Amino acid sequence: MLISDLIHENNLMAHLEAKDRAQAYQKMVQHLVAKGLIPGDLLAICEQALQTREDKMTTAMGGGFAIPHATIPKLKEVVTLFARCPAGVDCNAMDSKPVRLFFLILVPTDQAQTHLQTLALVAKFFNRRGVKTKILEAKGPQEILALFRAT
Repeated sequence: MLISDLIHENNLMAHLEAKDRAQAYQKMVQHLVAKGLIPGDLLAICEQALQTREDKMTTAMGGGFAIPHATIPKLKEVVTLFARCPAGVDCNAMDSKPVRLFFLILVPTDQAQTHLQTLALVAKFFNRRGVKTKILEAKGPQEILALFRAT
């Protein structure tokens, strides 16, 4: 699996605007429903699962980056979304920096191994030197996609 396999035009939000973490997650999940990537009847379940995960421990990794993730009953396959939030959102990161880059991962409950592999792949990609800066400086969705495909 490559990072470029996970992000496409329909699961990329280049200009997310949100006042807080809950609203950011809500807008990301709504985007997935609007694009037909998850069924509408899972919207509330996904939002609650993400909140439950955050209640345990923040998924903000520091450096303005977060990997919100959750297991979702009745989900058929792994669903991902990348969102760039230029203004940033407070996500209780260890370094107290607002999160400007989100990589959302929703996984069926029976795919624990895939969940771990996807988390590792995303973390490795974003730990590469200069990746976050390049994504933040990208002019729009096509430039962001090109950065994901350049791996």
